[in-house]
Amino acid sequence: MTADLLGADDAAMSPDAVGSARHDTEAIDDGTEGLEEGRSGTMLLARMAEAVYWAGRHLERAEGTARIVQVHTDAHVDLPVGEDVGWEPLLAIAGVDSEFAERYQKAADPDDARAAEEDVIEFLLHGEGNESSILASLTAARENLRTARPVVPREAWEACNNLWLSSNDHLVEAHTREGRVRWLRRVIAGCQCIHGILLGTMSRDEAMSFLVLGQNIERADLTTRVLDVRSDSLHAPGADDPYDVVHWMAVLRSLAAYQPFRRAMPARPQGGSTLRFLLQDDRFPRAVGACLTEARAQLKVLPHSERAQEACQNASMVVAAAPVARLTVGGLSEFLEDVQLALVEIHERVDDTYFRPSFVGWEPTAATR
Repeated sequence: MTADLLGADDAAMSPDAVGSARHDTEAIDDGTEGLEEGRSGTMLLARMAEAVYWAGRHLERAEGTARIVQVHTDAHVDLPVGEDVGWEPLLAIAGVDSEFAERYQKAADPDDARAAEEDVIEFLLHGEGNESSILASLTAARENLRTARPVVPREAWEACNNLWLSSNDHLVEAHTREGRVRWLRRVIAGCQCIHGILLGTMSRDEAMSFLVLGQNIERADLTTRVLDVRSDSLHAPGADDPYDVVHWMAVLRSLAAYQPFRRAMPARPQGGSTLRFLLQDDRFPRAVGACLTEARAQLKVLPHSERAQEACQNASMVVAAAPVARLTVGGLSEFLEDVQLALVEIHERVDDTYFRPSFVGWEPTAATR
């Protein structure tokens, strides 16, 4: 399921196009490339809309993955030996279990079932064969922002290009835990800087709507995947886990939610209150319900968005009606699977409506999807 949501990448994201443009800062044209004049003014071409949409998704994915790896590293160090859950959950959150097993055979060896920390970190940060790695996501975001330069601020592409260069140049730092933390913090800060540039200087038009739409679909997907993977280790009916609060704090921190949660719910992090906050709190921008509300708001200003709005509304109703109290004792994984399927439906309807027009003579520019 996760692979279905992550796999539809545009040709503009291909890392193959990166090498020839390491310091590519050529001047942008007059801003009309990728735009065409319609009866009601300037309209955004499908390839520009798709590039902006995927730039938002990949920037969000890079930041989210970096934060999850950083928090997991901290929790792994803080918990006593034998109380940690290993490094496999990171692979499950990213949805790259099978790809990792293919590259590192020992992860699939019954005699050595626990994946080594070094292998998991390498694969998630920059591993070959992992299109969802942090470096691959930055590469994809950079290439999509390059494609979308006529409709995004030049400063945003330059900031993304600088982050990509810095991440590559300092990759050797990630070989140690201390250096890894510096590398991950640099990625998180860089993605937040790009996001601030885009929100602070980009026109509130269709391009912005697709950018924010992509960001919020990716955010909602990430939150559900974190909760889904952590659900098994967080729920042990009848057991008195002395580290239960520590585990829930790690979940909140991996979603940048700890401080907002403590403001909204001063009590200690526990199953019911944490789930309710991460699923249904409309004031927290990374809560699933808040992401769906924002996505629907962006769809409302786009033409021909009725089908995508319907899918978004259906997903919002599923989340709003979630029986959180019952989910804390079982059924959480099944519920989150339903939400993830609803997110896939939103993406597919957006893709069909705006990025894959079906008229005679049209052929996609991408060689593969």
